[in-house]
Order: sequence, then C-alpha cells, then structure tokens
Amino acid sequence: MSDPVYSRGMVNAAATAGLIALTIYLLVVGQDILMPLVLAVFIAYLIIALSHAIQRISAGTLKLPGWVALTLSVLAFVLVIALVVQLIAGNIRAVVAAAPEYQDRLQDLLGRVNAFVAKAAGQEQPLTFTSLLDQIDLRAVVGRFADAFQSIAGNTFQIFAYVFFLLLENRTFDRKMKAMFPDTDHERSVRKTLNQIGGRIETYVLIKTFISLLTGGASYIVLKIAGVDFAAFWSLLIFVLNFIPYIGSPIGMLFPTVLALLQFGSPVTAAVVLGCLIAVQAVVENLLEPRLMGSSLNLSPVFMILSLSIWGAIWGITGMILAVPMMVMIMIVLAQFPATRGFAVAMSETGEIA
Repeated sequence: MSDPVYSRGMVNAAATAGLIALTIYLLVVGQDILMPLVLAVFIAYLIIALSHAIQRISAGTLKLPGWVALTLSVLAFVLVIALVVQLIAGNIRAVVAAAPEYQDRLQDLLGRVNAFVAKAAGQEQPLTFTSLLDQIDLRAVVGRFADAFQSIAGNTFQIFAYVFFLLLENRTFDRKMKAMFPDTDHERSVRKTLNQIGGRIETYVLIKTFISLLTGGASYIVLKIAGVDFAAFWSLLIFVLNFIPYIGSPIGMLFPTVLALLQFGSPVTAAVVLGCLIAVQAVVENLLEPRLMGSSLNLSPVFMILSLSIWGAIWGITGMILAVPMMVMIMIVLAQFPATRGFAVAMSETGEIA
C-alpha cells in the first residue's frame, strides 16, 4: 500500500513542474503581449522611484506634493526618452550601414593575424582555423542589437499606454486593496508583500539607472576623446547592457574596443580604449555601486546567472535586462508561503529572508 504523504508529495511535485512548464510556454507564446507589459511595469517603478526621490528634496519645511513630484518625474522621463529615441534614430542606421566596411576590415585583420601566426609556426600555408574566424559576421551581430532596439521602439506606444494606466491605477490602489481583502490581517499581509517588492525594485531600478547613466556618460567621454566612431551609440549600448549583471558590462566594452581596433588598425590604441573603459567600470561598479546598492537585493549569484540564462532564452536581451527585477519579485512571493519558503532561502545570498 502506498504512503499517502509520499503520493501527495509526488502529486504536488508533478503539479509544480506542470505549472512551471505552462508558465514558460505562455511567456514564449505571449511574448508580444507580455514583454511590453513587463517593460511598462519596470518603467512605472522607475518613474515612481524618481518621484519619491524628488519628494525627498525639500527646501526647509517645504515639501513638494506627491502629484507635483510624479508630474516632474514623468516629464523628466519623457524628455530623456525623446533624447534617446533621437539618438537611436540618428545613429543606428549609420552603424548598420557602416557594418559591411568594418566587416571587410575585420576579415583583412584576421588574414594578417593568420599569416603572422602561420609564419611564426613555420607553416607555408595559412592555418585552417581562419575558416572559423571568417564566420564572425559583424553585420549579423549589429543587426541583432538593432532589431532589439527597434523592437522596443516599435512597441513604444503600447508600452507608454501601459505605463499611463499603471500610474492611474496607483491612485486607487489602496481603495481596491481594502475591497479585495476585507479581512484586515490578510490585507496587511498582502500589503507587506507588495511593499517589499515595490521597495526593493524601486531601489534597484533607481540606483541601477543612476549607475548605468554614470557608466554610459563616462564611457562616452572616453570614446569621444579617443575619436572612436559612433561614440554616442556605443555609450547608449553600454548604458543598456549595464542592466545585465556580470556579462553586460564586458559585452558593452567589447564592441567599441573591436571598433577602435578596426578603425585605427592599432592594437595599442584599442588596448588603451579598453583599459580606460575597464577603469570606468571598475570605479563605478566596484566602488560606487556597492555603497549605493548595499545588500538591498540579497540575491544568490548562482541563481542570478541561472535567471539570466532562463530569461535570456525566453525573451532575449530584453529578458536579461528584466531578469533581476523578476527574480526579486519571485523570491519575495515565494518567501510568503511555508511550502515555498525554502526556495526563497536558496535564492537569497545570505540565507536570511525578511
């Protein structure tokens, strides 16, 4: 006779696995609908976090009303988005158009490197690994990032519509919470969970955006002084990729470094550009970011890498940018239920869940 506890555990495990599989399927199939919505939530958190920061700026006893701070935050965000869209529109076509020229330079450089290595190795014929190196296609790589930017830009109206209604919903949130949860204790528990999610994501979004702006701005200065083509575009790319933990910054530095090598044909110049970009990243991310971010996220690095892989496979670059906020939300929700609290502890960095 089978153990009822064991059977119930097997059923729960199967149900959980089925629910996870169904969720992933819906995320993939409903990408065109869900991705703009999640981006809108991300932007709404940024606007609200900025409005809270504006409210904290007071002159003596004077303090801005909430609606004024929110209006200023929205106006600032719209202004920044307008500048970014103008920057993308002005540069992305030029980058894509110039890609074939740099592709030819890359092939020429690889040929020279191959000939040098073959000569140093005492070979009369070029080495066979050149055929593998020839598969590097700058046009395809640049095209992928261009497609990602254009995909987001193409959904701009839909995203902004979501943001607008999310901000409107924020005004009536308290009234809806009381209507949805008549039981005071239940309402308090749900509100505590939502406040934790909101507080952590607001902190992450605001600080990470500030850090990414510093990194992108300093990188622009470095690239402009070095005379690297499309400095504004590469600094924007560095800003965006900086939201991807661990791998975003190195990838962001790689593109302008390779371009500097192809543009100037000098490994020394490319090495100097790379060294300056690494110095910028090291100062901002190793000295400034830990002081500002602290331990507010409390995320395990292993699970963070896993989250990047999963969301990257589902939603590409956009998914990798959203991986950390999504992981924060999942961890906090899992921590509220005894059956799933162990998963939340495993996802945390310190093992302590509030």
